[in-house]
Amino acid sequence: MKEVLEILKKKKLQFFFLFYILLLVPILSPMAQNLTIMDNIGIFAVCGLLFVAISILSLFISSKSEKIIYSILLAISIIPGSIYLAYLLFAGVLLEQNSVTSLFETNPDESKEFVAYYLSIWVITGVLIYAAIPIVMICSMKSFKRLRVKDYKVLFFSSIIIIVSIISINKLSQSVYFINIYKSFISYKIRTKKEIEAIKDRQDFAYEVKTMPGDTVPKTIVVVIGESLNKYHMSLYGYERNTNPLLSAYGDSLTVYSNVVSPQVHTIPVMRSVLSMADFEHPEYFTKKPSVFELFNRAGYSTYLISNQEFSDECRSSYDILLTLAQNKYNVAKHKQHDDICLPVLDKILAQKDNKNKLVIIHLIGSHMAYEFRYPKEYIRFNHLKDGLVADKPFCDKKAKSTIDKYDNSVLYNDYVINNIITTLKKQCDRNTAMIYFSDHGEELYDYREFAGHAYEKVSPPMCEIPFMIWMCPLFKAMREDLVFDGNRPYSSEDLVYSISDIAGLNYEDYNDTRSLFSKGFTPRERYVGKKKYEAIVEKFR
Repeated sequence: MKEVLEILKKKKLQFFFLFYILLLVPILSPMAQNLTIMDNIGIFAVCGLLFVAISILSLFISSKSEKIIYSILLAISIIPGSIYLAYLLFAGVLLEQNSVTSLFETNPDESKEFVAYYLSIWVITGVLIYAAIPIVMICSMKSFKRLRVKDYKVLFFSSIIIIVSIISINKLSQSVYFINIYKSFISYKIRTKKEIEAIKDRQDFAYEVKTMPGDTVPKTIVVVIGESLNKYHMSLYGYERNTNPLLSAYGDSLTVYSNVVSPQVHTIPVMRSVLSMADFEHPEYFTKKPSVFELFNRAGYSTYLISNQEFSDECRSSYDILLTLAQNKYNVAKHKQHDDICLPVLDKILAQKDNKNKLVIIHLIGSHMAYEFRYPKEYIRFNHLKDGLVADKPFCDKKAKSTIDKYDNSVLYNDYVINNIITTLKKQCDRNTAMIYFSDHGEELYDYREFAGHAYEKVSPPMCEIPFMIWMCPLFKAMREDLVFDGNRPYSSEDLVYSISDIAGLNYEDYNDTRSLFSKGFTPRERYVGKKKYEAIVEKFR
């Protein structure tokens, strides 16, 4: 033991390095609003055990090898550490598992805007200092005499067993931030590859989709998916500012739903859910059951996708594979313009004089942060200094109020875009036309705290309670006496596939009448946002 203690005295800097890399995040984790005391204890216990095991193992390697190993450890931990700590600093939460996965699916443009919105001199300074300190420590490490394995076999092999166990056992590795990120990335890649292969393979399977008999008038159904729209910032839902002057004019011809919840608060998991039959109870339906475009393709529809959010025809993600199943795809996001770029594309599609039914899904960039990029300058209308309509709150300062002004401008512009789509459909008098609009998820705007945005770790009602509305041309609506339009029904957009099928009059093996928002047989179900019960989220903020 005397030999061990002598080496330990010389390795103070090495131990501080390991402490810094392995235990800084656990020590700061009590700052996270989304962790319980037991969560914090568990994280610290696992990371502490790993710290002890690596410290002991380092006694058996040479000084030169140790510097190399610590340099590798720094290289693989610095980016995950910066992400975790930056997120903790600006959002006050520690990343959870589904948010880690969302990092891998976020496109570069979205990431840039997210960083630009939240970036501050303090965050930049903090990250730079965080990265610089361990580099200085490695350069300053002194040499020492190492232990021989044969003299301390139990100590050596016990350390290896502990390290291997923490890396290999998922429940343990999730507590170590950088191990969790790399394991999650590998799992994500494997899962995505399997999903893409399964979805491609099922295109060859027989699956009958029947259409409503006796309907000779072609249908055009347009589904518009918005982005980050807080319904409490829509005058259509009672907001003081007139952010929906055009949609409000439709009166009863536009059915507005007041009790709709999204299945998640991040775009890609929401899109995976609303475009497929996958739900909280059956996530495996993502690969086992047909998605929206597949159903309508098999029903003989011409299917179209217009997206002002990036997707890849090369199917880099499972989200991409669902979108690329559309027969006709228009990726207008590459032009980096406002959402009205979708309108001429829709006009072009509807101008096609054929007798085929059409399904058009339009994915808008909507009110995605940074909000000031979401509308042209002529929509800079709202100013809290002039109208006094932004409430005074302890956490809502001048900058926050200015942010709300920008957000409300984006809501006003979205009103213009949706109105234009309905106006275009109104001109299609020779067809049965309908439009469904909803937002992928909501957005918090300083509702309860000093925070604007959406994060599953701190999910609140404004993040998951979404606007949802339907417009149908009068003749189509009158013809469908079997449909019910009750704006008060409690509904989750994860059941969208059944509701669209109901509007289109589709019938197939997995169709569930009780899950269509418009069905006479509709039955309310317990709603989840990720793995959290919606009612529990509401209760937390009462």
